[in-house]
Amino acid sequence: MLMSGKQLQGWLAAAFVLLLLVCGLATAYYLKEAERHVGADYTSMVTDVIRAQASVSELHLALDTLRKEGEEHHLYQLQGILKSIERRARTVLHSLSQSDLYAADYTAPFEEIVRAESSLAVMLEPLQTGENEALDEAVKAELFRQGTVLEQNLAWAYSELNEMLHLASADQRQLMQWLSVAVLSLLLLVVLVVGILMLALLRIHQQKDALLHQSQTDTLTGLYNRRRMYQLAEQELARVHRNGGSLGLVLIDLDHFKQINDTYGHPTGDAVLKAFAGMLVKEIREQDVAVRMGGEEFAVILPDSDLSSAYALAERIREATQALCLPHQVKLTASFGASTAQQPDETFEQLFSRTDKLLYQAKTQGRNRTAID
Repeated sequence: MLMSGKQLQGWLAAAFVLLLLVCGLATAYYLKEAERHVGADYTSMVTDVIRAQASVSELHLALDTLRKEGEEHHLYQLQGILKSIERRARTVLHSLSQSDLYAADYTAPFEEIVRAESSLAVMLEPLQTGENEALDEAVKAELFRQGTVLEQNLAWAYSELNEMLHLASADQRQLMQWLSVAVLSLLLLVVLVVGILMLALLRIHQQKDALLHQSQTDTLTGLYNRRRMYQLAEQELARVHRNGGSLGLVLIDLDHFKQINDTYGHPTGDAVLKAFAGMLVKEIREQDVAVRMGGEEFAVILPDSDLSSAYALAERIREATQALCLPHQVKLTASFGASTAQQPDETFEQLFSRTDKLLYQAKTQGRNRTAID
């Protein structure tokens, strides 16, 4: 079943609204997720660096306390802090090696942390002998010196990493913003292209409908033409043969129309034809079909009409024809032939031929009359 222009327009409008809704939801979801995840790749690394910096701060306090007091429990405390610094340093190094940062950007702090691991091993060696109480002042002084250097180097390395990670996070945020703009622009472009294609499809369908209408319609009067009459009549006859019922046909010929054209010109003749067609449409039923077959010849297809109904309509049209107000006070009459399909297997060609003979009979009997079977 062919889709009408209005149906297609409705479907295209619904599809376009659905597309807008889907694109809007997809864009909103993307922007929300982008905002939530932006910089997420660096969040854990920044956290690791901050924790490592905190351990370095603890080392500074422990060394200061060791220098001033030098109690045994301070050595155990220093040992725990150094192990914490070593563990967190390894975590930072692992995070850096697994990240998408350029290795050249963090080479200096990375190497400093690697060197710090060696220093940590040297500092932990005397603290792990189990003889912390026997450490003399010279060893403690060396621990203080090594710890101070380690603290300064790690503080610098972690400070550099922290700044670098914040810059990388800011760059990633800007990149995500540009990507969001690009995705939104792409979606808008898709919507625009789809909208243009839908409009083009609708225009093509409308042009197709217009061409079909022109091929089936008389340009002057707007009535169906002879070709369309045969199509509709065959459909109605098929319905009658299938379901029963009747089909009436009235053929009309305007009397002495050539004299109107010769006397008043073709513009007046065209006005007469249009006035008659307008009256014809008003007189017939909604289910009836008015046709201009050509020239001054017209027809009316009457579904579910018997002979008496066809005759009554023909007479009503004949009287209305005489009452038409026409240019130059032209008086118009018409001759009619009316008939109905009589045999179950009768074709429209047979019905039309029989009705046409009745029209000819009306014209030979003096015109302005209706002839029936």
